[in-house]
Amino acid sequence: MTIFGDIVFTPRLRLRKIKEEDFSLLIEWSNSDTANGNYLSADKLTEDKIRDKYETGTLWSDKSKMFMIETKEGTPLGTIHYWLRSERTECAVVKVRISVPGQRGSGYGTEAQKYLIINLFDRLKVSDVEMYTDVNNKAQQRCLVKLGFELIESLTYDDHQVNRLGYLFRLHSSRYQSYPLYQYHYE
Repeated sequence: MTIFGDIVFTPRLRLRKIKEEDFSLLIEWSNSDTANGNYLSADKLTEDKIRDKYETGTLWSDKSKMFMIETKEGTPLGTIHYWLRSERTECAVVKVRISVPGQRGSGYGTEAQKYLIINLFDRLKVSDVEMYTDVNNKAQQRCLVKLGFELIESLTYDDHQVNRLGYLFRLHSSRYQSYPLYQYHYE
């Protein structure tokens, strides 16, 4: 992994800061059930909403960052976003969305999550990373287990006024430090 400015380079991907040129694609994805898949509700962003998030720093601040996930060749695939919990700022929550259905199942989400997690533990020095997933999202649950996360609890949560049943997964820094996937990765 290489970090250069606002970009995280992984073996196959670039995770980069959202730019104004991305607005139309983000709006398209956020209003498409297909782009959101079966386990996320559409955000229903408008030009005004995304511009406001961009201009107020909601998309990129010390406590929250949203990255565009794209191939090294520049093809956009989705987004990955983290934020630090307001009640526990040493804990980061991550949300990933591969918005191009034909690219799901190719390992891009796993790769993006892995390298963002490395960045969160090694650079931001968080103590925990948490992720929520729908109870039926078996692919994401397998991914989280592969990434060393442990199932913490089952819970219901509100996803844009859709009540969902899901799981909370957590990776603690001590497990991260000893987990082979993070210690022996090659680029």
